[in-house]
Amino acid sequence: MSSTPPSPSLSTTTQNPPTPKPSSPPVPFLPSQAARIYSFAHPFLLLGLLGLRFDKLVADPVTELLNDLPFLALLQVGYVMTCLPPAGSGYAHGHGHSHKAVGETGGSGDSAGEEKRKTNPVVRAGKAGYRRRQQKGEAGGFSVKLIPALLSLTLIFLLATPVLSILLVLFGAPLTTHNFETVLCAAHMAVLSTTALIYVHGVDGAVWKEVWGIARPSDGVWGGALGTCVGAWFGAVPIPLDWDRPWQAYPITILTGAYIGFAVGSLIGRASFLYGKRIEFTPEELGIEKKVD
Repeated sequence: MSSTPPSPSLSTTTQNPPTPKPSSPPVPFLPSQAARIYSFAHPFLLLGLLGLRFDKLVADPVTELLNDLPFLALLQVGYVMTCLPPAGSGYAHGHGHSHKAVGETGGSGDSAGEEKRKTNPVVRAGKAGYRRRQQKGEAGGFSVKLIPALLSLTLIFLLATPVLSILLVLFGAPLTTHNFETVLCAAHMAVLSTTALIYVHGVDGAVWKEVWGIARPSDGVWGGALGTCVGAWFGAVPIPLDWDRPWQAYPITILTGAYIGFAVGSLIGRASFLYGKRIEFTPEELGIEKKVD
């Protein structure tokens, strides 16, 4: 009597997909009073300077753009050093959520720690002193902020300006004429949009993938960069219209739109109803077809 050998059992193993790397949190502004005030005043200061110099910009765009570029770079460096944490300080990425509550929405921190401080006065005093020392260290000294700021300007003029010049040509800027206007317009846009991005994120590849993929969580830094690009896009609309106005000449309206977009984006990006949110694309928008089992 022969017995059939038992058939080998088929074990089904399910493999979990790899966990994606968590996105870096939005960048909060520094909690100092000077940072709070100047972070709101800076966009209006840029718009005011643009308005004061607008007639000269229309009369001689190349000379005015060249003369205004050092002042714009100085203002942007002062802005990032006063209001933003430098790359590598741990303030932007390591403490983003806790300072979001303090710096953006006015919250009080985590409830467990607050309850502990209430029940133990000694711990409360020690924690307060530690927090003040920690914030002071995170804010850093002048040299800690100046080096990333100068590095940001170097990368802007070496990398961002040529890239934006090529993009302007690809989007319709003259190729054989107005070359100085194109390069200077790209330089102004680069200083507006990428100074703060490089200052707070450095050359972190994961963050820059989110930047190019329009996947960064909303904050004042990302809002200013995105607003600059969107504003320049809309600023190109009046150029081909037959109004015969002197301010329609290339690249005046593009640059004006970039300045306005930076101001609006940097203010709206840090608003409570947008802070920390991101643009999400559906699979249909990305052109990905759902697999049917």
